[in-house]
Amino acid sequence: MNKSRLVAALALLSTPAFAGTPPEGVEFQPRRGFYTDTNIGVFFTVGGQNSYSNAQTYLQLGLGYDLTERISLGAHFGMGASAQNCFAGYLPGSETCALSDNFTMQFLDATASYHLKLMDRVYLTPKLVAGYTRLDPAPVDPDKGDPGRAVSAPNAGVGVGFEYSTGMDHFSVGADVLARFVIGPDITSFAIFPKVKYTF
Repeated sequence: MNKSRLVAALALLSTPAFAGTPPEGVEFQPRRGFYTDTNIGVFFTVGGQNSYSNAQTYLQLGLGYDLTERISLGAHFGMGASAQNCFAGYLPGSETCALSDNFTMQFLDATASYHLKLMDRVYLTPKLVAGYTRLDPAPVDPDKGDPGRAVSAPNAGVGVGFEYSTGMDHFSVGADVLARFVIGPDITSFAIFPKVKYTF
């Protein structure tokens, strides 16, 4: 009787039901593919007569596609403002800016990002950006026509951030620091923002 019970117990232990899953379960795989992201943070420029501008609100919207688990391409529209930083120089004998020292900056950029895994669900995301910028009103070249005109110029920049794949399917959160240089007006800007990303 004892022998038959031992054989039965060994048979049960050898079945797949007792093989079980690894203690940590199925390995997490981040969702990749078409995505959108929304970013709201702070924006400022550096250089100019005032060295740096006052921090202003920055808004950015984007969409893109993960080509591989590590490489993503996207397109982003961003908008910020430079407040109280003069790039046109002062009028002779005064500290009055020759053009407006308050102007908006609108960016339309292509973005390439690389996802470097730091730990489970957490990625470092260095990136390159390039595109076009609209500055309104023009902050430079006071001798070139209407001071209220807008000007456009190419931009290029670099950034770094981190991204965390949350427990909610489709959603990731993170934060970025992005530096851009507007070629021609020679204006450098920084944007610092948290982000929410939704991957379809």
